[in-house]
Amino acid sequence: MAEYWGIKVEDIFNTMKERFRPEGAKDVSASFGYDIKGEGTWRLTVRNNTMNIEKTDDLAGCAAIMVADGETFVGVNTGKVDGAGAFTSGKVKVEGSLSDFGKTAKMFRKFSPPKKEYTDKDYIQDMFGTIVSRFQPQNCEGLDASIGYDLRGEAGGQWTAVIKDGTCALKNTIEGKPTVRLEVAASDWVRVMMGKIDAMSLLAEGKAAIVGDTSLALKLGQIFAKYTPTWAAPEQELIMLKRTISVNQKFSTGPVMGKFLNSLKEKKIYTNKCPKCGRVHLPAREVCAECRVPATEWITVGPKGQVRYMEYVYYASPDPLTGETRETPYGMGNILLDGCTGNDTFAHLIRRDQIDRIKGGNNEVSGTRVRPVWNETLTGSIHDIKYFEIDE
Repeated sequence: MAEYWGIKVEDIFNTMKERFRPEGAKDVSASFGYDIKGEGTWRLTVRNNTMNIEKTDDLAGCAAIMVADGETFVGVNTGKVDGAGAFTSGKVKVEGSLSDFGKTAKMFRKFSPPKKEYTDKDYIQDMFGTIVSRFQPQNCEGLDASIGYDLRGEAGGQWTAVIKDGTCALKNTIEGKPTVRLEVAASDWVRVMMGKIDAMSLLAEGKAAIVGDTSLALKLGQIFAKYTPTWAAPEQELIMLKRTISVNQKFSTGPVMGKFLNSLKEKKIYTNKCPKCGRVHLPAREVCAECRVPATEWITVGPKGQVRYMEYVYYASPDPLTGETRETPYGMGNILLDGCTGNDTFAHLIRRDQIDRIKGGNNEVSGTRVRPVWNETLTGSIHDIKYFEIDE
């Protein structure tokens, strides 16, 4: 099977049992399918707060089936690929009930790639693979020398660092008589380079030898920068300055949107509807998008209503002005406010600690009744409503 960022598709499925969160599977009794192109198909079955995952060709009876390619599937699960973008671009598709499949998102803890156990051979290859880049010419002015490394053991080998005219070149052998020759077991050299043992201790114990110019060997710390494994290199520190951007321009929302926003300062939801089809616009707009006629009739709706649909959002979308992000997951609900019909829903946040209690509805089934929670200071912004909570 192919690897993506060093991870196989099967690695994701093989860790599902240990990542399973029973508390996220309450009241779920269904099977879900995964069709990963070129990799195979898997069936996830959830019953009584337990789960089973199996690789199978039979996905009949699944409430929903995710279809994706291996790279996208691994990328979404490891955070390399934006999940929302993968859905909107069509790289990830769900056949069947999207709302049912959405329940699987809260059933599992985030996938963490297994940590690789690195051997002495890995370290040795990495040390000499980076030795030229770690060369510090500013400390080697006028130096013309060759440094031989004779490392014993299965992970060992012979290398020569040739320093001349402010440059460093590496040879995978020791030819002739280098200026200084270091003789030591590969495992002990790894311990020295990682700071786990002092080189002088090895010399005193007779486990290492320096042949040639000893003074040059003592300057290796100046000739080469400290070794850090490439797989453990520290991430760059993120320095952030929180600041609201001030642009010397003014953007008007227009009289229609302005009327809608101003009504929020009075804790009212004031909007307009199409004179032709009766469609209510939330938020208000000048022209009906379906009939393409001016919407001039204004009405007050809500502020209470019923949830038609709610989704768990795991993408921490940043505020474009402050850069701040919401804690995830959060609930985004489509609410049919009192006075509205059909699909004239109002999208807003759901109170965080109530998202697991929200149920959607339709024209035949009533969804959870909710009411808005208003901010103390009202400015005529959509944020005048903090969120909607269950109307108990």
